[in-house]
Amino acid sequence: MKSRLITFAEKDRWNDFAANHQESPVLQSFEWGELKANFGWQPLRIAIEDQGKIVAGISILKREIPYVRHSIFYAPRGPLVDFSNRELLESLLSSVEKEAEKHHAISLKIDPDINEERKDILDLLHRLGFEKAPKQVQPRATILLDLSRGLDDLLMSFEEKTRYNIRLAEKKGVVVREDPSQKGVELFHEMYKETAKRDNFLIHPLSYYQKIREKMFEKGLGSNFIAYYNSKPIAAVIIFCFGSKIWYMYGASTSEHRNLMPNHLLHWRIMAWAKERNYKTYDLWGIPANPKEGHPLWGVYRFKKGFGGKPVKYIGAYDFPYSPLFYHLLEHGIIWWQNLRSLITKGKIEDSLSE
Repeated sequence: MKSRLITFAEKDRWNDFAANHQESPVLQSFEWGELKANFGWQPLRIAIEDQGKIVAGISILKREIPYVRHSIFYAPRGPLVDFSNRELLESLLSSVEKEAEKHHAISLKIDPDINEERKDILDLLHRLGFEKAPKQVQPRATILLDLSRGLDDLLMSFEEKTRYNIRLAEKKGVVVREDPSQKGVELFHEMYKETAKRDNFLIHPLSYYQKIREKMFEKGLGSNFIAYYNSKPIAAVIIFCFGSKIWYMYGASTSEHRNLMPNHLLHWRIMAWAKERNYKTYDLWGIPANPKEGHPLWGVYRFKKGFGGKPVKYIGAYDFPYSPLFYHLLEHGIIWWQNLRSLITKGKIEDSLSE
């Protein structure tokens, strides 16, 4: 076996490997790295090959630490490797460490789609030197919907209230249209700003979502869906697609006409759209790992669980410190800054990804 960096010319080969991995995470796609490259990250893709075939890989996002000439490595929803094959995993991590030396990286953060019940993998990560990260980057828990069933069976698997809300939106004349155009993204962002202000959370500027359109939508890895009432946009959802799965990433709505339940109909239409294209799983993305009233995502959880599906908890984020002292100082500094920013912008310290 040998390891090497994947070049831009090999993006289709990388995507073929990543899309056919068991979890096929879109955040490990070549295009996701290209998207993040526009916002302060440098993508690095490392592949382990055996007789010319990629057998393991990791797409890393590198971020420079200002003033200190060091960096951090983050592999969102990576690495892509058979964790039960220790030799292969160690080979991949060894290759990452060599790159870390070149880039003066102080740590590697991973958050693979591994069920928290896999205690054997958790034990292995601890033995290899990984530490549980103090904060999550991606949601640790989600709900997965099986799209391989017929639409009628899928609809009947929803909670009664969710079915009612879908029919209510249809009856009241809500119409859903796919619109990945520049104008569609602008409409989404206007509603997203209103949503963020209403629910008190931070969002990216319009330029970020326009880059999503350029780097993801135009490559067939996502789309934008808008719900209209009397020709006026009242809700929107951005999804990503990769391998056999689709992901619900961003949702927006206006304060007006929320009683028409446009978000329920949006997701129902997206499911039908996905089934026509033979996607097998709809990942609803983020719910509390331990849902309870009062959690920042309690309302989101109640909405998503209405679609039925299977709740899944992953192991969460783990860090490998290449420079332990520097790593622990940096982690505490980042958490302090995030808490301060939350206090200034929201008036309270709140983490929607908390347990």
